[in-house]
Amino acid sequence: MALDADNAGGMLADASPNHPLAKRMGVIAGLSHNFVIGTIMGAFSIMLAPAEQRLGISAEAAAAGIPLVLVGSSILAPFVGVLIAKVSLRLIMLIGALLAACGFALLGLTHSYVLYLVAYGLLLGPAMSLAGSIAPATLVTRWFGRNRGLALGLVHLPVVIAITPWLAERGLRVFDAQTIYFAIAAAIALVLVPASLFAIDHPPGGETVAPVAAGKRTSDGSLSVGQLLGRPRFWAMCLAAIASMASSVMLGSLLVPMGQSWGFTRAESALLQSLMSLVGIAGSILFGWIADRLGGGRSLALIGFDCALLWGLLLLHPPFAVTAIVIGLIGLHGAGAIPTLGRGLSDAFGQASYSRGFGLNTLIGLPFIAFSVIGSAKVFTASGSYDGAIMAMAGFFAVAMVLGLYAAGGRIARPAVEVAPA
Repeated sequence: MALDADNAGGMLADASPNHPLAKRMGVIAGLSHNFVIGTIMGAFSIMLAPAEQRLGISAEAAAAGIPLVLVGSSILAPFVGVLIAKVSLRLIMLIGALLAACGFALLGLTHSYVLYLVAYGLLLGPAMSLAGSIAPATLVTRWFGRNRGLALGLVHLPVVIAITPWLAERGLRVFDAQTIYFAIAAAIALVLVPASLFAIDHPPGGETVAPVAAGKRTSDGSLSVGQLLGRPRFWAMCLAAIASMASSVMLGSLLVPMGQSWGFTRAESALLQSLMSLVGIAGSILFGWIADRLGGGRSLALIGFDCALLWGLLLLHPPFAVTAIVIGLIGLHGAGAIPTLGRGLSDAFGQASYSRGFGLNTLIGLPFIAFSVIGSAKVFTASGSYDGAIMAMAGFFAVAMVLGLYAAGGRIARPAVEVAPA
């Protein structure tokens, strides 16, 4: 008799102990995620002004670097997901680390705007997809059966991204931009490259496989890209998580002008943005822990329900103290999207299918995330208020709640040694 994912939540949390090397793999994954994404995203805004001066370009031209990284990494993500299922994960992480080091080294060497764009689009963008997001999360998913959601939450703690702006700003008081870029490249080369060499592709016990008949799985026990895209449960899980991702990016991009439109000062609005990020650190751990107990689908539904209410409260334009609490809680929930999605995908489709599923989710989320930012700005331009965008986001979360509950049903993945149901 098949168990649904939610009913299995407690059973999965009480699975057999993780392999003794699991913690080491978690540390390697955390270093990879933090060093790549933390340095790319954390240093960018601080290095904008030096880039403008050094290259003789406008602020808008310099700012093109991060969109190139995000678009490039998102488009590449599905291919990386497939590649990870076929090629050594250690090799993938090593290549990503080398690309990141080379990207920052090129930023330090070049005085050409074209090469500046190449560094972000063709080196740092692929590095983010290879060693920043998909590979580290896949490594954790493969090695952790017990407390997998919590492990994903810990790995995705934004430690480096929180300290990099502070370090870069103080470094620029003493050194030039070229030295800062070289220092980041050296840190990645000296820490992340050796750490990647210690990654082990699979635990000795193997992975759970997709809960379908053996003849319908790929040779490694996973579902193919086409099989995942053909499953409504996969789409439900992805869209439920994308609501949180779109919410986080939208607020991260527009919270300062949004706060000013509500009558707060620029300093108060910036404080709201910092508060959202700081509280999000706790959210990554909290919802990883919740996902281990409720299952990924129900946890995504919980996030959808809570965030629909929280976004609705913003329509009341509460005073600053109340707004700060609401924004902090939204940040808390938004940070839970990755660990809950990771738990849900691996439970529903098997650890072997995780890299493909996560890569597809990254690409599927790109238009939603872009539309949330661009559409919200256009709503404000047309109406002078962000209320329309806030209502749309609250509605998206209400739909996410329903999708999360739907995604919670169905069979769960089993170890490869067991006979999967037809």
